[in-house]
Amino acid sequence: MTEYAIADVGSNTIVLITYEIRDSRPVQNIYRSTPVHLIDYVRDGVMSKEGIQKAAEVLRSYYAEAKTRNIKYCWADITEPCRIENADELVSALQETGFEVFPLSGYEEAYYDYRGACLSWPEIRDGIAFDVGGGSTELISFRNGECVDAVSFHLGCVRLAHLPLDTEACETEIRKMQAMYPSLDTKAKTLVGIGGTVRAAALAASAIYGTKNIVKTEQFKELFEKIRDKDPRFTEVFLKTVDPGRQPVFLSGLHMILEIARIMEAEEILISATGIREGFLLETIRKQQAD
Repeated sequence: MTEYAIADVGSNTIVLITYEIRDSRPVQNIYRSTPVHLIDYVRDGVMSKEGIQKAAEVLRSYYAEAKTRNIKYCWADITEPCRIENADELVSALQETGFEVFPLSGYEEAYYDYRGACLSWPEIRDGIAFDVGGGSTELISFRNGECVDAVSFHLGCVRLAHLPLDTEACETEIRKMQAMYPSLDTKAKTLVGIGGTVRAAALAASAIYGTKNIVKTEQFKELFEKIRDKDPRFTEVFLKTVDPGRQPVFLSGLHMILEIARIMEAEEILISATGIREGFLLETIRKQQAD
């Protein structure tokens, strides 16, 4: 059976997952995640050579592992980190690692997020989905199982970590997107949460409340407040359940999630186990077969 290696180059982490396709669904074999915080190497829209080298080093190690498994198809998507002035330099360096590199636009990132989330929640045909990443946040509206709008704005948990925890920047950006895309200017009792930020929050919530793939907004709110205020029980759970590489940006990411939920008056969030990587894989296979 054909195995695929997908490297997801994000602002906070670089992830490697290998998949096989079974019954038209990606099935994960191995998972690796390396916290790199590429966004911290960007100044005035330019990524430093050190940042580019770090990304390339990680991809080279991933490619070497893929080759030990005799994987023919090694594809890397670059999300927010490629939206820089020296993107060509970054892409060129990553292509030399052996991966075929795909720089994604904000729309493509959000759309692949949605395609991936449909694997986890196929019964949800109408609504709003989101993905709070390291350097950007994606908002997706969908109707009758089809994507209506898929947008990305440059404010994620890593950027937010440099701002006050109660910053109004989240609300400002969300409302700006709603003004530009009317399909996002809506109320949604239920939201679909995609990506590592919401999954990390859901893991911590599970340890406290016993929740699984559905978390009440009020539970996330209490989680945020208790960790912020250094409640001993919640802090212990936070340190045990959240990966050390994500801990410094955890509360800033959860703040964005809560702002999305507040503005859209959401009562609960469905946690998607799948997202951009699965969506990117399926769409890339589809395009390859079409050619």
